[in-house]
Amino acid sequence: MSISSKRAAVIGALALLGLGAVTGPARATEETGWRIAAVSPTYSGDEFRDVAATGPDDAWAVGEGPCCGTDERQVSHWDGASWQPVALPAVPQNVRYPSLTTVGASSANDVWVFGEGMDGPAFAHHWDGTAWRTTVFGEDNGIKDSAVIGPADVWVAGTSTAYQPLVEHYDGVQWTNTPLPVTLWDVNAISASAADDVWLMGSDGSGPVMLHWTGSEWHTVALPPPPLDAGVRVAARDVLAVGPQDAWATGALTHQGVLAGPVLWHWNGQGWSLVELDAPDDSLNTLASDGAGGVWVVSSGLRPGADLLHYSGGALTRELAPAESGATPDVRELTLIPGTRSLWGAGALVNDGDAAAVVYRYDPAS
Repeated sequence: MSISSKRAAVIGALALLGLGAVTGPARATEETGWRIAAVSPTYSGDEFRDVAATGPDDAWAVGEGPCCGTDERQVSHWDGASWQPVALPAVPQNVRYPSLTTVGASSANDVWVFGEGMDGPAFAHHWDGTAWRTTVFGEDNGIKDSAVIGPADVWVAGTSTAYQPLVEHYDGVQWTNTPLPVTLWDVNAISASAADDVWLMGSDGSGPVMLHWTGSEWHTVALPPPPLDAGVRVAARDVLAVGPQDAWATGALTHQGVLAGPVLWHWNGQGWSLVELDAPDDSLNTLASDGAGGVWVVSSGLRPGADLLHYSGGALTRELAPAESGATPDVRELTLIPGTRSLWGAGALVNDGDAAAVVYRYDPAS
């Protein structure tokens, strides 16, 4: 039996059991702290890359399915009781070996998943509560992040293979490429709290660049540089828009390609400032609000895996991401569950060079 046939047989058997790509409901919410909520039944090379939530009973995780089929798109949906696989429409024409990179949602009836393949154009699938509809973007575009504000207000950002930024906006009818006031080599992240409060983080080759959309155009906003030793550079990582007077961004110090420390910025409505951190060995990546004025940050620098850092009121605490015995956690994204202080996380467990897709869950003690 071929690898593809084995993969199809495994997925078919799981479907008959009602399991799909990831299994198991999230544990009861009286359990607190970080824990594994759902995980693939086998280490088959699959992973989740992003997660979005619109409420306690609606969340979506997307990524790459088990190796090594011709269609590796993977979507799972949380309905308040369990995570279940979601069937998608046909792969867009000329896209080979597609997988999904990011997901955004404004409600259970407004969900966007974005992906790309080894060849062919980037694409989007939109769920309107009844059916999926597919949009195809230009050739050779790589989508990294998205921000879904509402059914007629969606942003997607990425970078083409020609190192040209891809920043497109959907107005409910069509997608339009949005020009930027600066030349970027790369786009790392986009986040929005409202139609007139969208942040875009990228790089111009010399360091991070921050852009702010205020409803009609993009503006460049200065990021204060951290003090740098000779040969140390700053790499852009993630941006999080919480509100007009509250946004966060992460960066990483690098020296000759080696990680050399963290950078955290905060926006107070007037300007960006550096946040002092006592975490010299950390490398900060993705951000999520904690629902109470602070943030959760994924770090991959201190240990071979993912540390989950919580910054609030000037204090920094950490927790090692949970993992099965013998596996290393790899947390890709975090998201706050609206109206709560709980979070979902998406990523993988890595064991002996292979991966299993995993969903993480955090619930506060009080």
